[in-house]
Amino acid sequence: MTTSPIWDAEFIYQTACELAKIAEQEQSKLITETKPDNSIVTQADKLIEQMAIDALTDPAQNTCVIGEETIKEWSQKELETALETNCYIIDPIDGTVPYASVMPLWGISIGFAQNGEISEGCIVLPGTFEAIITQNGKSYYAKGRGQLPEFSEFKEMSALLRENCELPSRVLVINQLTAKSKTVTGLSRGVTTYYSIVFPFIYLALGRMAGIYASLNVWDAAAGLAILRNLGFYAGFENGEAVSFNLSQDFDFTTYKSGQVRSKQIMVYGKDKMSTDHFVGCIQ
Repeated sequence: MTTSPIWDAEFIYQTACELAKIAEQEQSKLITETKPDNSIVTQADKLIEQMAIDALTDPAQNTCVIGEETIKEWSQKELETALETNCYIIDPIDGTVPYASVMPLWGISIGFAQNGEISEGCIVLPGTFEAIITQNGKSYYAKGRGQLPEFSEFKEMSALLRENCELPSRVLVINQLTAKSKTVTGLSRGVTTYYSIVFPFIYLALGRMAGIYASLNVWDAAAGLAILRNLGFYAGFENGEAVSFNLSQDFDFTTYKSGQVRSKQIMVYGKDKMSTDHFVGCIQ
């Protein structure tokens, strides 16, 4: 795994907190649009993404920002450069439906890849005052009181937390598309679905969920992949192959002009490969 000197965890976290503050302010004056894929977008998604681009782009370091709302405007050359050098991968508001409904189940996700390999991630949950960030091959978590925590409050997470994923109370998380198109049978634990992936990523990392089964865009998955990798979780595809953490190998960028960069197959996350194989076997 590559650790980049460009990833300054404290700066990234403070940037995420600033983006979260603006997002919360924008909730009181929402303007909602429907995209071609029938998902929704608000003025806040676009504003937050542009703010992130302004804050994180650094031509001197060959560093750019892949964003959900702006990638379709890129040239092929710009995309190739991003995949070969350094790029932040941001989901400005993951969970736009709950965000637009003024529910707390949304967050901001910032991943990072160097030379095409996903290596770092940061997720903040303004509604529950929680955050996770990576640095030097480790993942750190903190929960504030009434506000997002200070950077000094982060504590290193233990890889042993994933052992709790096997507890009977832990549920498998599936995405909306899976819930609408597939059937879950033979699974002895509960199943739930979210309109965001940031909550499942953080709670899986904390050992509070059993696993995740979902087709994800690169901006959905990048930060969570880095966070879980540091903690020893397994990330794979529905066909049984392991995630490579390489952007071009794991995600289909041929459709980026439509604003979609989905994983080449459904992604499955869990305590280990045995767990993810079981989840796949129960979903038809």
